[in-house]
Amino acid sequence: MAKERQALEARETKLRESERAASVELMQKSVLGKAPFERVEAFFAALGKLGLDEAEKRLRAS
Repeated sequence: MAKERQALEARETKLRESERAASVELMQKSVLGKAPFERVEAFFAALGKLGLDEAEKRLRAS
């Protein structure tokens, strides 16, 4: 049981690290990576309310 828990924790840690690396790569390649902090902050606020597609459209338009 302990070995299974450790294996699961290791997989979760690896997944979190992969997600973090993917997020960094996405930020570097996207409009967000070139935007001032205030615009990025506004994007994530809009993302929570509007969804990804609409938030990206509004960021590009601003």
